[in-house]
Amino acid sequence: MKVKYPYPMAEPKKPIKYQNHGMLFEKALNITNEYYRIHNRAFIYKKPTPIQVVRVDYPSRNKARISEAYYRIPSTTDYNGIYRGKYIDFEAKETNNLRLAFKHIYPHQIEHLKHISEHGGIGFVIIYFKKVEEIFLIDIEVFEKLVQEGEKGGRKSISLEKAKKFGVQVRQGYTPPIDYLKAVDEHYFKDK
Repeated sequence: MKVKYPYPMAEPKKPIKYQNHGMLFEKALNITNEYYRIHNRAFIYKKPTPIQVVRVDYPSRNKARISEAYYRIPSTTDYNGIYRGKYIDFEAKETNNLRLAFKHIYPHQIEHLKHISEHGGIGFVIIYFKKVEEIFLIDIEVFEKLVQEGEKGGRKSISLEKAKKFGVQVRQGYTPPIDYLKAVDEHYFKDK
């Protein structure tokens, strides 16, 4: 993901390889959420994944280390909080291709976001297309329809073109790095 700094910066000579796919996108979202909290725009947090600790190693008193743990339940989505009096909940995904396979978003996550929407909250999927450095917010009801089309013999993924057609592009910048609340305003609060 490119960050548009206010002054030109030299490009690295060798491409940087990142071990954890999606971690830079997640880190930029976390920085964005911190920016929103500091400026009192929204209170949105990364949800921790619930785990059951099975074994802890204690090489010394102050160096306890979890050596074995299991996921207790499937996690729902990545982020939740409150914005403009509305509960907000979303799943963030990154792809190195020009499409994101639906298999990367689990049925229980779609179901969870649908319930949020049915109860008056804001539920969506935010996708970072790394190859073209573009981010799109897609409402969960639209996303679910695309998944259902895929299950009926259509595409098993969402393409960049469909994201452009059915989603709202998210602006990237310096502060905040990923200003997704502007896209939320555009899609969910355009009449207010």
